[in-house]
Amino acid sequence: MQTSPDSPTLLLMGGIQGDEPGGFNATNIFLMHYKILSGNVWVVPVLNKHSMLLNHRGLYDDMNRKFAAISPKDPEYKLIERIKKLIISKEISAILHLHDGSGFYRPSYENTLMSPNRWGNCSIIDQKNLEGIKYGNLEEILTNTTGYINQNLIKPLHKYYIRNTHTAKGDKEMEKALTFFAIKNNKPAFANEASKSLPLEQRVYYHLLAIEGILKELGIVYERDFSLNPNAIYRLINDKTLRVKIDEKILLPLYGLRPILNYFPLPKDIKIIDIPLDSKAHILGLLPKDNQVWLKYGNKLMTKMNPDYLNFDDSLKQITIKIDGEEKNIPIPSIIEVKENFEILPIEGYRVNIIGYVIPNDKSLKPNETGIVIHHKDCISKFSIDKAGKIFRAEIYKGDDFSGMVLIKFL
Repeated sequence: MQTSPDSPTLLLMGGIQGDEPGGFNATNIFLMHYKILSGNVWVVPVLNKHSMLLNHRGLYDDMNRKFAAISPKDPEYKLIERIKKLIISKEISAILHLHDGSGFYRPSYENTLMSPNRWGNCSIIDQKNLEGIKYGNLEEILTNTTGYINQNLIKPLHKYYIRNTHTAKGDKEMEKALTFFAIKNNKPAFANEASKSLPLEQRVYYHLLAIEGILKELGIVYERDFSLNPNAIYRLINDKTLRVKIDEKILLPLYGLRPILNYFPLPKDIKIIDIPLDSKAHILGLLPKDNQVWLKYGNKLMTKMNPDYLNFDDSLKQITIKIDGEEKNIPIPSIIEVKENFEILPIEGYRVNIIGYVIPNDKSLKPNETGIVIHHKDCISKFSIDKAGKIFRAEIYKGDDFSGMVLIKFL
């Protein structure tokens, strides 16, 4: 999200702990629904993707404690080194790191939920100033940012305070953290914590307020395409129009899928984590688990696939389908909407298998279901990909190789 290389640049990061969804959902919403008009924002939506997919704080221990020293044998060594390189990039003016913390931070003890031992709903700096550095007035920047947040509180309980950890004075744990690595390299750095006591949409709300507050302090101009409130954020997180494209061959809706999709085509001879995914959402992943492949959206499980590993064929880019009597050229992959019926026209050298449809009296193991007018009533609903029983897979094959999928959605 860049307008000019000479303008201030914020590095925005979330998800260094895989079980803190407020941060990585906030970066995801920011990427999808904000536009930078002046200045630059570099976004790493989730730093610790493998832990996010497993709903785990840190699969290989706490990643946010590896910035002072890390063994080259650590599984996250290369990732940590890439993050460090990003932080010290000459283009970066400041860093904002998003977390979810327990309870509600208070400078003095009020009760077990609200005390100096809690980390929720506070904005953090390692020291008051970074002398001689632009945007080094850390405390002043956070004073203005927390002021902006506190003007927009949902409840007084949620009030934000500045937490200065005075890391250089001997906080051994914070010395290992990402923000102090940045400070040691003369990069202004801030962390924002949203309380784990809050529902996800409220955590994201406070993170977005913090992002906006920091952007204003840096002079970065932005716009968003929604009204900033928890209800709007809930709708955006749970956006029923979100889709994911898998290896340029398959297009799936994220929401409404059946819990299990059987015999689901996936490319063979490639690691699950390397299968290309494309979506408006930036926190999606495929997780191999229990001989299945789970589709995850942040920490949320969208469906489990029982995979059918196949060679993927790239030779076919579109097919012709007669939809409610009208012939249309349909790209692969697509989701098409059908009111009454559809007919996939024959494709020389390819066969089509419509999962959930059976040609009457056909006994072949590899049917070719082209040239047949098919209505919703002709399809067996339990083979649909969605819980509503309206979306069916049309799988295209060239010999034994998988050439792509078109989804038929009956209205």
